[in-house]
Amino acid sequence: MKESCGHVLVIDDNEEILSTLTIILKKKSYKVSVQNRMDNWQETIARINPDLILLDKSLGWIDGCDLCKGIKADDQLSRIPVIMFSAYNKRREECLSSGANDFLEKPFQMQNLLQTIHSRLEEARS
Repeated sequence: MKESCGHVLVIDDNEEILSTLTIILKKKSYKVSVQNRMDNWQETIARINPDLILLDKSLGWIDGCDLCKGIKADDQLSRIPVIMFSAYNKRREECLSSGANDFLEKPFQMQNLLQTIHSRLEEARS
């Protein structure tokens, strides 16, 4: 079995997106965890201990920007790069202002997503 390229946590309330991203990322040798809802997000993220978080802006249970702000304000979690995504490009600035390290507009090109993940993981490791 190939060595993992890193551990990615995908947070989205759309099961189809979670399933698709899991298949694609695992095929590229990433370890993948998914969450469609987290009642205690700090504890859950700390337990999963990802190297990077892919976070949807529009979650049914919390605004993704509020979650990103919370992650970046938490001393234990703030080191984790967060890539946010939304179907609305006009939300780019809001997402980046909330502390996201990067933003992708849905639907995104998989090659672009993979390159962004790779770049953010390399940056976090240096």
